[in-house]
Amino acid sequence: MVKKSWLYVLVLLILLSARVDAITLKFNGFIADEANLLSPEVENDLNMTLWDLQKKSGADLVVVTLPSLNGKTVEELALDIGRSYKLGAVGKNNGMVYLTALSERRMRIEQGLGLEKKIKVSTLENIMNKDILPYYKQNDYERGIRRGTYLLAQTVAQAEGVTIRTQGICPPAASARKEHIPWWAWLLALLLAPFRRRGRFNSGSFGGFGGGGGFGGSGCSGSW
Repeated sequence: MVKKSWLYVLVLLILLSARVDAITLKFNGFIADEANLLSPEVENDLNMTLWDLQKKSGADLVVVTLPSLNGKTVEELALDIGRSYKLGAVGKNNGMVYLTALSERRMRIEQGLGLEKKIKVSTLENIMNKDILPYYKQNDYERGIRRGTYLLAQTVAQAEGVTIRTQGICPPAASARKEHIPWWAWLLALLLAPFRRRGRFNSGSFGGFGGGGGFGGSGCSGSW
């Protein structure tokens, strides 16, 4: 009887320590911008796009920025987020975590078990290396996050066999920004921006994440 009591106490302590160690984030829809890298307008545009992805496929793609990893690895934290917040639909486990840690200059794209056979890691690496990190190396985090999120959302949508509606403008590749986009194109985009119809993300209509949470450690990490 005494041995069983000690065993119960030990299990309880382990569970409590795991709860304390679990990361707590302040999500606005699909985005937890703890490092304050995104403007409210960009958050809204990305949330509208990711909301459409969830409605049509059940997939949860979350964008998380952190000031620091607080002693953990970027891989550990991405897994913790995916599992703790139960990303992806139940039975499909089609969640994805796009994590950026500012102080350590590290990032991670983590995909759920349901996406592992549909999206190659090389595809995620290509988006990270060619579309996200070039902006990060210029300390242009908002454009890097915008471009990365749009491309990842389209990749997940294609893998799930759906077509999503994106809101906002996906920035060009960082190299193309200076070489191929004429100045008048940016001026035209700025002039037309006030006339574009923009949906507003309503957090009250957002039903939360899907309840999956199956993650096995498939993804890619990078630094800048």
